[in-house]
Amino acid sequence: MGRWFALIGPLEPILEVRGVSKYFGSLKALDGVDLVVPRGKVTLLIGPNGSGKTTLINVITGVLRPDSGRIVFEGIDITDMGAHERFRLGIVRTFQIPRLFQNLSILENTVVGRHGNPGESLVRGLIRSLWYGFERRSHEDALDHLDRLNLREQLGSIGDRRPRELSGGQMKLLEISRALMPYKPKLIIMDEPVAGVNPTLAHEILSFIKKVSVSEGVTFLIVEHRLDIAVEYADYAYAMHLGRVIAHGDPRSVLEDPRVIESYLGG
Repeated sequence: MGRWFALIGPLEPILEVRGVSKYFGSLKALDGVDLVVPRGKVTLLIGPNGSGKTTLINVITGVLRPDSGRIVFEGIDITDMGAHERFRLGIVRTFQIPRLFQNLSILENTVVGRHGNPGESLVRGLIRSLWYGFERRSHEDALDHLDRLNLREQLGSIGDRRPRELSGGQMKLLEISRALMPYKPKLIIMDEPVAGVNPTLAHEILSFIKKVSVSEGVTFLIVEHRLDIAVEYADYAYAMHLGRVIAHGDPRSVLEDPRVIESYLGG
């Protein structure tokens, strides 16, 4: 195991990707990827389009199965687990284009992120005392997340308004609030959380992510193209090109690595 732990030095790992490869027909999208995500840190995953970043997070979250290699989360081999099982272990994901429920209110879109409601049981649902406390805490936690992201202040009636009324940046914030709703999420994987967002809000979003990482110990793995902004908030970085990890380490050092620069220039 030392081979993978050596990738991040003395930092404690929460996730290990061990020699993962993935084919789509004759295309090798991932080519023996080794990657370790340090616990409680913000890790940045970068690379030009087509480098394999989205395929990798699809493999980590269980959307795709690798053709070879293993995925280990908190010492547990999760390679053969489904996406829902990984979610229950504490792995949460957001998407580049927010996937919101358009017929639910802003508040309901946040609350729905909390799983395990005993009221969903056919028998327990008939006994109010078994689910009322859960729903009350979920409602309070949702309001707290929306407050922390300033959505209540910006939007007012979050119980009535629908996602279609939001700006692109506000949709990103709403998806983040939902990602925080599961009890004690351990690893949140974010696909371009500040894509299409103005620079001021982009800094606010990434600053919030950093604060949650520091104050609550939540680990973040972030795929992002806006490197000039994201590098300020990352603790560690990996760069990919043509399905392989070509550099890793201190974020600014990775950005300045000649191999990384060449990959973005089309080398």
